[in-house]
Amino acid sequence: MKAATTCLLLIGLALAAALTDRPAAAKDLPPVLLPGIGAHDPRQRIDPTTAPWRSIGKVQANSGNLHMSCTGSLVGATTVLTAAHCVYNPKTGRNFPPESLHFLIGYDSGNYAGHAVARAVVTGPGYDPREPRRTMGSDWALLTLDKNLGTPDRILTIRATPTETGTIVTTGGYSQDHPLLLTVDPECRIIGLAEDSSGKKLLHDNCTGTHGASGAPILLREGGVWQIVAMRVAAEMGVASGVAALLDEARKRL
Repeated sequence: MKAATTCLLLIGLALAAALTDRPAAAKDLPPVLLPGIGAHDPRQRIDPTTAPWRSIGKVQANSGNLHMSCTGSLVGATTVLTAAHCVYNPKTGRNFPPESLHFLIGYDSGNYAGHAVARAVVTGPGYDPREPRRTMGSDWALLTLDKNLGTPDRILTIRATPTETGTIVTTGGYSQDHPLLLTVDPECRIIGLAEDSSGKKLLHDNCTGTHGASGAPILLREGGVWQIVAMRVAAEMGVASGVAALLDEARKRL
């Protein structure tokens, strides 16, 4: 039974490797036209066993013939932070059942350091997947895993205070044009503050990343400690620019 389950998981991952958290048509666009990627692409392949990237993993949803792939990060021993739109099934109009959501830590070219399945999902209050732009400030989800993957060296904290415009940050995820690899924009900036139409706080950044990197943390290092300052929820078409949700409500739930 265990072998059969593993086989099904690997089949699902292979099918999902070329797919993302957005409509499949986008995957056929030239990379320069993908949302969140400009003419210059600074992303680098990174070793997922190094800090802070050892905290990042691939969030995989498999349900029927629908396969979705996003990025998530460990914020607790059994808790993963990702985007709420990553756990939403547009075919059913409901969130994926927790048991169909997989988290693979240290994912690299089909190999991974650990695998767990969600047993519970909480999404940001007020998030409406039918109106994602209007409610993107609440576009976050916390997955509770069925096993402990969050060793002390893997758990990231969410910063309690807002980050100022101009702050240098970094981010990395499993973008659709490199779905098997963790790619990182090593140095980008917070370029502005905003709100969604419901009044929830957002950050604009000039970090490079596209579909599949939804749920990726925007990271800041202070005093030798890495912290999550926001989480990527959207990318702009044809430019290296993104929108990130602030996570004060998520932090309070941990």
